[in-house]
Amino acid sequence: MNLLKDYKTKNNDQSDFSFYDYQGDSNLIILFFRGAWCNYCKKQLQEIQKNISELENLNFKIISISSDSKMNSSILKTFLKLSFPVLSDSDFKIINDYNLKVKYKAKEVSKPAIFIYNKKHEEIFNVIGDTYEDRLSAEALLKTINNLSL
Repeated sequence: MNLLKDYKTKNNDQSDFSFYDYQGDSNLIILFFRGAWCNYCKKQLQEIQKNISELENLNFKIISISSDSKMNSSILKTFLKLSFPVLSDSDFKIINDYNLKVKYKAKEVSKPAIFIYNKKHEEIFNVIGDTYEDRLSAEALLKTINNLSL
């Protein structure tokens, strides 16, 4: 069973961000996406935001991560009105730990992926997209969560 590492990074406003501190006593969804320029990614993030109340009622928190710069991550969060963190991993530290780096045209990005962790930081589900459009919808994510034994 894979355990979540307590990554310590900087939020887009340069404040300290710890995965364990953010997770608290909730379950955690980590959503990797290609970047702010990706329409499929933006659609998925918007779907998650539309279902945020239901996810929170099920005791889930969300972290989204891409290789975008902190500035682009911050702009995307504001533009899409996302209430969950949109973190920059432009040095690929976290993306590489999950073995998600892929080349798209001349750019290195993350594969689309979702990892779910329980309160004990144990990975209980993951899905990694084979292509840029291969990703879980919010509806499929909620169905998956409801089928997990937490």
